[in-house]
Amino acid sequence: MGNTTKQAILAAAKKIFAEFGYEGLSMRRLAESAGVSLSVTYHHYKDKDELLRQAFEFTSRQLGQLRAKLPYKETAVEMLYDRILFQIDNSLDIVFMLKYYLHFRRQYAHNDHGYLPVKAYLHITEVLDFGICRKEFFLSGSIEKEAKVIAHAINGFLLEYYPIPPDASEREELATSIHDFALRALREGAPVTA
Repeated sequence: MGNTTKQAILAAAKKIFAEFGYEGLSMRRLAESAGVSLSVTYHHYKDKDELLRQAFEFTSRQLGQLRAKLPYKETAVEMLYDRILFQIDNSLDIVFMLKYYLHFRRQYAHNDHGYLPVKAYLHITEVLDFGICRKEFFLSGSIEKEAKVIAHAINGFLLEYYPIPPDASEREELATSIHDFALRALREGAPVTA
């Protein structure tokens, strides 16, 4: 037992929580899904809040490490497309993180752009910074605000599709559609008025 058992429990918790939310995750259901006894589950995690917190911390680190391994791109336009595909390809983890933020929202301080921590859209902020430096993007608002809007656009589609991932052609079409929409806004540089 040990690490392998803990990993199996965390993986099962992420999957159940991402699909069914907080109320749909019971320790009994978790144990059954992870293929361990209920007592083993409680041996590793005292309750589902602790389990979810540890799953969140683990997933956050893991996503950061995976993003850091994305290949270098010469342009921000290419980087943005890669980040969109990354989100789609890691939809289980992203949806888990989103639902965690939503359920535990009160533990996050309100910031200028809502409750979502800046860390949640830092990967898009980096792309926008790079694009501004290269004069590929022109923003009418703050980088943080625009990054959050783009991240929400991507994540909204992930929530729509989850738990059924888009097939290969849908994946490309979805990524291209989000990418083209974001590029129109990032290149225009002027706020849209009604």
